[in-house]
Amino acid sequence: MSKKKEAILPLTRWQYFFKVLYHNAAATTEFTYNKVIYSKSKELQEIERRSGRINSVMLLLLIAMFLLTSYFHNVWFVLIYLVVVTAGQVVRYLMLPKDIASHLTDTGRRTR
Repeated sequence: MSKKKEAILPLTRWQYFFKVLYHNAAATTEFTYNKVIYSKSKELQEIERRSGRINSVMLLLLIAMFLLTSYFHNVWFVLIYLVVVTAGQVVRYLMLPKDIASHLTDTGRRTR
């Protein structure tokens, strides 16, 4: 079985967004890409904290969507939620700096 290899491409805002999409990026001060461990700038950490608040609002909206859909038996609540979540993810993406690499500092450490 071969190990999963990361693409050897320069880090972009798009790649960073998808690498941190499914976990709380604000919980750590480091980021790993291509086996290199980077230290995040204070500005990037603050952006990730605000992004976490947006995720919390989207989670509350998910709960509300389930409750409203089950009570009213109407699919429009699901469709509205999908639009709101898409807009929320776009806002989270646009909050990230365009030059993400300038907000990361190589720590000199590597992962295996």
